[in-house]
Amino acid sequence: MSEARRSLPMLVRILDPEQRLAGAAAVGILISLFTPWWRDPVFGLSAWGINRITWVELALVLVAGSVLLLLLRRAQGRVFHLPLSDGTLAMGAGLWCCLLVIVRALDPPTRRVAGHALDYDLRWGILLCLASGGLLAFAGLSARRRHHRGQPEAVAADADAQPTLPMTGG
Repeated sequence: MSEARRSLPMLVRILDPEQRLAGAAAVGILISLFTPWWRDPVFGLSAWGINRITWVELALVLVAGSVLLLLLRRAQGRVFHLPLSDGTLAMGAGLWCCLLVIVRALDPPTRRVAGHALDYDLRWGILLCLASGGLLAFAGLSARRRHHRGQPEAVAADADAQPTLPMTGG
């Protein structure tokens, strides 16, 4: 069967356990944007992560989407070279997401009432995003240790660029 005709569940089964964990963490980051991140101090209503789109939320979407695209292309057996190994990139992506979530938590939205600024309260969705980012970093670290322990980064990146599936003709 050609790689283009493989179904998504079949592609997921091709991935290593660390790659599946990284994919689940990236999906968790995207899902967390549709969960309550804030509680309005006046009305008590919840606000989702996407209710306040800034560069932080956009960066979270881009990072999670990039990880999912990388995993999809690796599962399809596509050959492409990146400057770092896949595990190192996933670990960096997870740490970057954690930093972005911490920045967002330290800068809550505010509501002005009678000249006073009231900060929104944190909800569980922002913790889900933070945990997903940490899980992505852990998956990347585990993949790097499992597949390329002790190798220089350039050698590990070259090894990850090799096809993982047998290439069949047309």
